[in-house]
Amino acid sequence: MDRSKVISKIKAMISLQNSTEFSGEFDAAANLIQKLCEEHGISLDSINIPEILDETFEEFSRYSQVKGQLLHAVANFYDAVAYIKNGTNKSLQIIGSEAQVVQTKLYYEYLYEVMEKEAEKAFLGEKVLADLTGGTLPSKSFKNNFRLSFIQSVQERLKEMKDSDHPHKKYTQEKLQEFNFKKTKKASSAYGEGAYAGISAGSSVSLNKQTSGSHQKFLTSAASL
Repeated sequence: MDRSKVISKIKAMISLQNSTEFSGEFDAAANLIQKLCEEHGISLDSINIPEILDETFEEFSRYSQVKGQLLHAVANFYDAVAYIKNGTNKSLQIIGSEAQVVQTKLYYEYLYEVMEKEAEKAFLGEKVLADLTGGTLPSKSFKNNFRLSFIQSVQERLKEMKDSDHPHKKYTQEKLQEFNFKKTKKASSAYGEGAYAGISAGSSVSLNKQTSGSHQKFLTSAASL
């Protein structure tokens, strides 16, 4: 039995101990826990140390600056790490505990969906205005400028809201010692058509889906993009 399976079994026995009302069952679970710990050289203190994952978020053939920067911003908020993995199959990766990875993915999906809806709404609004006034139609770069400005605005707000570290930050930072990352690059700013609208939307979008006021809600984001 490998170490991860042993730890899972020990956790199951601890859960049984905490839930049972029968002394015999409690003692049997305690004895099995002690036996497993002794046989595999595992301390009970180490059971609560989360496993740090290097999980693939999305594979790509052409890098999306928009997706990369948004993932980076959200991962930083949860003290996880987002980076680009090069090789035969390029991908966006997240380093963090299961809780950090799940939180990053869920919050990213929420913000990405809002961003896309607002970008489309702003684009159509500019198009209608141009039709009514005989002005110039919005350019092809409108939506991309909108997205990058939206992300920049959201990223600044998340930095301001962050007032505590994720409970698993320490373990994620220890895992990073196994990697050799390049210096973090500053997120690109967007200018031109759509940029102002993106800043406005990013400044007003609700960030309370997984946060409350200025306090993060954790379930128990500093690498280069």
